[in-house]
Amino acid sequence: MKNKKEYKIILWTIAALAVDLLGRVMADRLTLPIWCDSIGTFLIAYMAGPVCGGIVGFTNNIVYGIFVDQQSVFCIVGALLGIVVGYFAKKKVFESQFRTMTLGMGLALFSTGVAVVLNTVLYDGQSGNIWGNQVIELCIDKGFPTYLANLLGQFCVEFLDKLLCVEIVYLCIRLFRSGRARKQAGTLLVLLVMAGVLLQKENVQAREAADYDSYVQMQYGKEEGLLSGEANDIAQTKDGKLWIGTYAGLFSYDGTRFKLLQNIDSVKNVNCLYVDEEGRLWVGTNDDGVTILINEHVMNVLDEENGLLSNSVKSIVCDSDGNYYIGTTEGLSQVSLSSGVKVTKSYKQTQNVMDMSADGNGHVVIVTERGKTYWLKDGEIVQSPQGFMQDKPLRAVCFADDLLLTATEDDQIRIYQMENDQMKLVQTIVMDGIEEINSFYMTEKNEFFVCSDTGVAILQPDGTYETLNTGNFTSSIDNMLIDYQGNLWLSSSRLGLMELCQSSFTELFREIGETAVVNTTQKWQGLLFCGTDQGLVILDQNEKSKVENEISDLLQNIRVRCLMVDSQDALWIATTGMGIYQVSAANGTYRIRNFTEEDGMPGTRFRNICELLDGRIVAAGDYGVAILSGNTVERVFSAENGLMNEKSLCLLADGDSFYIGSDGGGITQIQDDKIAAHIGKEDGLSSDVILRMVVDPVSGGIYIVTSNGLCYRTPDGTIKYLKNFPYSNNYDMICDTDGTCWVLGSAGIYIADTTDLVADEKTDYLLINAKRGFRSSLVANAWMYREGEELYLCCDSGVVKVSMAQYDMTAKSYRMILDYIYVDGEKYDIDRVDTFRLASDADKIVLEPEVLNYSMNDPYVSVFLEGYDEKATVCLLSEMDKLTYQKLKPGIYTFRIAILDGADGAVVESANYKIEKETEMYQNWWFKLYVIFIAGLVLIWVTWFITRTQAQRTLLKQKYELEYAKKQIQMGNETILSIARTVDAKDSNTSEHSFRVSEYSVAIAKRLQYSKEKCENLRQMALLHDIGKIGIPDAILNKPGRLTDEEYAVMKTHVTRGGEILKDFTMIDNVSVGALYHHERYDGSGYCVGLKGEEIPLDARIIGIADAFDAMTANRVYRKQLDIDFVIGELKRCSGTQFDPKLVDILLSLIEDGTIDVEKLYAKSKEDK
Repeated sequence: MKNKKEYKIILWTIAALAVDLLGRVMADRLTLPIWCDSIGTFLIAYMAGPVCGGIVGFTNNIVYGIFVDQQSVFCIVGALLGIVVGYFAKKKVFESQFRTMTLGMGLALFSTGVAVVLNTVLYDGQSGNIWGNQVIELCIDKGFPTYLANLLGQFCVEFLDKLLCVEIVYLCIRLFRSGRARKQAGTLLVLLVMAGVLLQKENVQAREAADYDSYVQMQYGKEEGLLSGEANDIAQTKDGKLWIGTYAGLFSYDGTRFKLLQNIDSVKNVNCLYVDEEGRLWVGTNDDGVTILINEHVMNVLDEENGLLSNSVKSIVCDSDGNYYIGTTEGLSQVSLSSGVKVTKSYKQTQNVMDMSADGNGHVVIVTERGKTYWLKDGEIVQSPQGFMQDKPLRAVCFADDLLLTATEDDQIRIYQMENDQMKLVQTIVMDGIEEINSFYMTEKNEFFVCSDTGVAILQPDGTYETLNTGNFTSSIDNMLIDYQGNLWLSSSRLGLMELCQSSFTELFREIGETAVVNTTQKWQGLLFCGTDQGLVILDQNEKSKVENEISDLLQNIRVRCLMVDSQDALWIATTGMGIYQVSAANGTYRIRNFTEEDGMPGTRFRNICELLDGRIVAAGDYGVAILSGNTVERVFSAENGLMNEKSLCLLADGDSFYIGSDGGGITQIQDDKIAAHIGKEDGLSSDVILRMVVDPVSGGIYIVTSNGLCYRTPDGTIKYLKNFPYSNNYDMICDTDGTCWVLGSAGIYIADTTDLVADEKTDYLLINAKRGFRSSLVANAWMYREGEELYLCCDSGVVKVSMAQYDMTAKSYRMILDYIYVDGEKYDIDRVDTFRLASDADKIVLEPEVLNYSMNDPYVSVFLEGYDEKATVCLLSEMDKLTYQKLKPGIYTFRIAILDGADGAVVESANYKIEKETEMYQNWWFKLYVIFIAGLVLIWVTWFITRTQAQRTLLKQKYELEYAKKQIQMGNETILSIARTVDAKDSNTSEHSFRVSEYSVAIAKRLQYSKEKCENLRQMALLHDIGKIGIPDAILNKPGRLTDEEYAVMKTHVTRGGEILKDFTMIDNVSVGALYHHERYDGSGYCVGLKGEEIPLDARIIGIADAFDAMTANRVYRKQLDIDFVIGELKRCSGTQFDPKLVDILLSLIEDGTIDVEKLYAKSKEDK
């Protein structure tokens, strides 16, 4: 029996746990404002005690906590609830509805207190239930303190939950005890489990001709994030994103980072890529067939199981009828997208497909690995068109409008023109240096790029071509494309990826394959002279080839510091260690004159040269300044004749005077070949180290570049330190007549307006650096050449050419993508067309917009969440990060992202995304009804509790009073009975006379329809009817013989004596009546008043006949009991005289029907003898 009981407890416990878990799942699934996870706990606590209740309460929170993080911490609370319920169940709490509901409130208050503490510490006060959270939000919105809001939100859930759970337990107990449900007790929990399970079941733009050689080249490999180091193919989808197929898998690239799609098992080894007209990306792999992607989502996979001839895919193309052709190692498969993706036809004879191309007239041309060519027309294999030459194996084919380009194995390019399904050979071209041609790519200008194993060439429509300079990136170039911004991308199965990017900055030394620190640039005689630390580098007229002549030979390994062409077209060269050179050109020959110390020069280390208005030349060096005129040194300025610092860094000719900027001695003004003035820190300069002096053609003042900032000298000679300029390590300035000023420094080039500079208020200027395409670093103390708008900048890697009119390329196309939005950590799709619906309980959203920028520019980006942000955030694209927004209120938001042409410029491109957060639950009218309902329930409960408590107190008081009254009555009855027995005791022969009289009287009264209260009153009255005998002497009472007249007179006084005794006795109504009138006779002949008939009180008449009946049927001292027949006869005889006739009839009927048991009465009398 014991084992059987334990077995039942185990089953009950498991069932209770299932009820709790299913209840919680149901509540979560239906979003109920309760937990519903304590019913089983409370039931098992009632049935099996506190221990089982605690175990189930603990376990259900642990098990559910596996799936819901916020649940496990409440396992102790669940256990305590089970123990508490089990304890109070033993106290018979569930025996009363009132005590059951009181227990529920206590459990709710306990749970609320503990949960608020835990949630505040661990979960930012959130209750874990959406209804509770919404109450919290409502309270906070109304200005409640946070702690109070948390308390109220938690209580709303706990109150309803705990009261409902204990009430269900109470009803289950009542059902169990109803009798007809006893057999169902063992299956009750099972039914609840089944209910839970059932519930679970329910629920293009024209552009100018490109100079590709001037494009900046960037190679991408492992270090840049292209992990495999090779690129088999490259494609661009319509959104502008680039896709790179490698042996390591499929990469996407947004201009910032490469991303490997690791979560797609079917694209682990990519051979080829194809983008169809709908923007779908077809990915051909080496061993997994073809995967079709849209926005990184796999739409379909085609492999051998779906009818593909082989999983090794080499080429993909689509014909003009919308049929797709998949070229594999085992042949060609035709694929249709109508009625689902499926293989509709196979061409097994076309094995080892290597390249394919399709035109707009239903033709598809296929080239196999062995160079064999197949033609398809409207999906059927046909003979090659007339005129198509097949004398040599082919490597690549490409349709372009009505042209077909083919590449043979011996690197011939044949161009055919197709007319009426016939082909005409237009051109045959062999390109020097281009071998093993892999593919063709046609541009919008009808140029053809030819990709080969030895490099890339550009074929023009007229048949001319040129090789594209790609540096060392010349091996196994398989494919290429031009992105939407006009940048070139080359993919190599050996070298990786190369981008040729449009830039305003042309790196001239890259064209000649050299790198050098350039100190000075100057154009002369159609050539570009570049002074370096190792001598002169001379570029030809096209600036693409290096020229060597006697000048470069002369200055080999000599540091050239400055180049200048004077008004007589002579080239002046300042060197370090070899003095000054003057070079003149005539009839193709050069005349070179060298000025050294022997000629009177102040040393041989010179930095700068300038020409005065009178044609004289000034040279500044480390040991002074010399003025040259003709072939002589006319004058020298040094420390000996007043020059404060001999080491001169720069010169400026200004009218009839010139200025010398020194290395620590400020500025010296020379006028009329004399030192006219000195300008230093005491005059307002920020430093006495002068790097450059530049005349402002707009204001007429002079900008002074010092070692620690910029200064400005007004036309009247006042010096102003431009302290608000954002950078101090500057080298040079270029000022244009339109007011534009370029400030060159170690940070790059700042673009400013002379008005802003002089005003010295603005602190934010456009900076041109690597983020905007200027990848090189400028050289300090260098002298650049300007030709019109073109600048030849001196940089640490060579000469960089830039146009002052087109220095920034922000006014171009950009594409922006926002494919996903993260809501509380979960990833969702988003697009520009549809409004994204945000759940009302969403707390945090994260946006990761992508600006697909493959250019050298780093444009400014503006991001603004309309409805949340007060103003737009503007930053450089390279600085843009994830955007996080929290606590969005319900409403419609618009996320706006835009590309600007400057920090405060106009919008170049923009995109908008709509986000709508659903109205908070607490703002709905029905939620307010819920809150009112909860508040009403609480009010009703409190009112009921108070009223019930007071009622119980009243009932308890009444109970005590009633019990007290009963005790008083009982005491009265006992007192009366004692008195009656005392009276009866005076006469031993009349024992229990008063008791019998009272019984007879009550029997008669009942026939008269006396009430229960009146019968009781009559009974007590009858008990005391002879109380007056207390005053009668015992001798008279117990006299065996007949009484004398005197004695009888005394005996008759017992009625008056009794009346006197009882007149003040208030316990019994009219008690004295019985004692005073019970000897009155119906005919008026009785004593002591002589009343007759109805004058005699009815109670007295009843007691009188009862008294006479008992006197006749009982033994007396003076005689024995009379025979019953005699008694009956006497009653009849005295009816109407001594007794009330009606009462006589009643008494006789009582005797007749046995109510008065005569036999028992006489038997008792005989025993008493």
